[in-house]
Parts: sequence; C-alpha cells; structure tokens
Amino acid sequence: MGLRLIKDFTLFLLIFSFINDNFLVELGGEMILKAIFGLFIIVNIDDIVRAFVRPANKVMKSFFVFIAIMAIVMLITKVFFFHSTLTAGLLVLVPMTLVFAYFSYYQNFERLLYFIWISVVVSAIISLFNDPVSQWTFRRSGGTMDPNEFSAHLLGAIGITVYLFYKNKNILFLSGSMALFGYTLLYAGSKSAMLTLALLGLYAIFVKFGFIMRKVFSFKGLIAFALVVVVAIQFDFSKVEAVTGMQERAQAHGTADTRYVSWQAGWRMAQDNFLIGVGFDVYEDYARGYATDFIADGSLAPHNIFVKLLAEAGIFSFAAFIAFLYFLFSTKYLQVLQGQYFWISLVAFSNILMGLTLSSTYEKYFWMFLALLANVVIILYKNQREENSEDTSYIA
Repeated sequence: MGLRLIKDFTLFLLIFSFINDNFLVELGGEMILKAIFGLFIIVNIDDIVRAFVRPANKVMKSFFVFIAIMAIVMLITKVFFFHSTLTAGLLVLVPMTLVFAYFSYYQNFERLLYFIWISVVVSAIISLFNDPVSQWTFRRSGGTMDPNEFSAHLLGAIGITVYLFYKNKNILFLSGSMALFGYTLLYAGSKSAMLTLALLGLYAIFVKFGFIMRKVFSFKGLIAFALVVVVAIQFDFSKVEAVTGMQERAQAHGTADTRYVSWQAGWRMAQDNFLIGVGFDVYEDYARGYATDFIADGSLAPHNIFVKLLAEAGIFSFAAFIAFLYFLFSTKYLQVLQGQYFWISLVAFSNILMGLTLSSTYEKYFWMFLALLANVVIILYKNQREENSEDTSYIA
C-alpha cells in the first residue's frame, strides 16, 4: 500500500511537470524537471519494464516500429553526416518511448485522468494570476510558458472532464471545470485552439447527434437550456477582458504569416534532406537559411508536428508516424465511437489538431495525451478477451 502511494505520488509529479513545466522551473530551476523524471523512473522501474514485455496490439507495434526507425535515422545522421549529437537524439527518443509505453499500459485509467485534470486545473488557476506574456498583448499562459501549449492542455482537459462526468455524475464538477477551462482558454488567446474546439464540437455533435437531441428535447433539457439563456442575456460578455482581447486577437494575422514562412522553410529543408532529415531538434538552426522571407528569432520554430518531423527525421520516420496515427485512431474505432471512450479519442485528436500550429512532436505531454487513447484500445482488447473466455467456459 505504501509503495503504491509513493508510485502514484511520483506519477502525479511527473504529469504535473508536463503541464506546469515553466512554473516548476521558476520555483526550483531547470534541474527540478530532470529530478522528477529520474525519480519517477527509479520508483516505477518495475512497471516500466512490464510495459515493454506485455503483448502488443497494432497500436503498440506501430509505435515501436516508429521509434525503431527514428533510432536508425538518429544513428545514421550521427555516424555519417554529424547532423546531430547522440545525446540530443537520446533525449528525444527515450522520454517519448517511456512516456507512451508507461501511460498506455497504466491500469487505473480514472486515477490517471484525475491526475491530468488536477494538473491542468492548477495551470488554469495560475493563468488567472499571471501577467500577459508581453506588454503588447492580453494573452496569458498557465503553468507552461507558451499560451498555445496551455490551450492544448485545456482542450485535452475538457475532453477528460466530460469522460469523468460520466463516471462521477457530479454536475458541479462538470460545470465548474468547463467554466474554468473555457474562461482561461479565452485568456490564452489561441486562434488555433478556438478553431480546434469548433471542429471538435461539430464532430462531437455529428457523432453523438441522437444522444444530444434526446437530452436537449427532453423536458428537463429544455428547462435547463432556457435557464442558461435567461442568465446569459443578463450578462454583458463584451465587457469581459478575455472576450474583448480574443476579439482583437481574431482580427490579427501576423502570426499566420510568420508561420507560413517557417513552414515553407521546413518544406525546403525536407526536400534537401528527404531521406533522413537534418537531425533531431535542430530545426531552428537551419530555418533561417531555408526561409525566403525574414523570420524573427522567436518565429524560427516549425510550429507544426508534421513539418518538424519530416524536416528533422526524413520521410521514413514521417511515414512511420503517419502509420502509427492511422492505427491509433482506427483500432477499435467503432467501439470507441459508440461509448464514453469517445471523449478520450477527442483528447488525442485535439492534440493532433493543435500540433498543426505547435512544435510538440517530441514533447512528453503530447505523447501522454496520445497514450490515453492507446490505453483505451488496450482496455477494449482486454474486455474482448475476457468476454471470449467467458463464452468458451460456458460452452465447455
């Protein structure tokens, strides 16, 4: 029991460090993140090892193929082209592999989700006390430095909240979480997040149309909807700082232009280094040389998971990643679609969509959110095996 509590505590610390990295660095320096990751590995080494020896399904096999190809590319770029150091490559691949494998096989799924939910809640509360990221903008971030990464965390937490609501049936939990995440999402000022939220909302309505319509057009649903409308029209949202700031932000197009220039640079980078890329995590070192227009120092990042991977690791790694995503989202798709796990699939999907404007390809939080859907697939496989076993024993 004591060891389990220690393991859970180190797991929570790890998740908290993914979501609130900048906050922890401000408190204890950069070494604190490495210390938390190291402590987690030491305490949970037995569970980590078991994650690698458990039977693999299509999702896990495709992930390990992707990692293997990345490792081969890393060695080639180091031995023959000296594009990147071995240390830099290992710092990319090892955390990705450990995080995805461990979180995919973690057995107490709801506990895992609550750890993530708490970490994002803390980040959202931090954002309410933070100053704007610069004097020229209203935008704020939470426990992490980048408002767009903060937005990605919030979108993931929204999906997790809906799933957990199905379990705890607590309307205060749902309404309070949605209010906090929605309000701080406005303060983050991410146009990509707003577009992602709109797309996910339309997708959810399309998939869950019958369920939503039955709830809305029930007597209780109509009464609740009417009360929400009455309360809403009494409140002048135009005077809320986050709302006015987001309106101004929606009219600005500067970031779109700079990102387009960076994406073009990444494409030219990939064309020149089509097979194996320029090396792990060195995109910004090459971007200015491939850009046709001026790029400010703060805009050299690729701001796209696919552009980053193709330019840095080449076509084989890119193709393996696409194959992994295919198996991740297609395996047990109908079962995921029809049940409560649908909301977990939205968590993973939101991080892929946000990745179109974020350089989160190697980020540990990115792989944690994707691992949630892989965990769901493993749960469904396990349930299927148990049902088949029961059917067989009954026949016997």
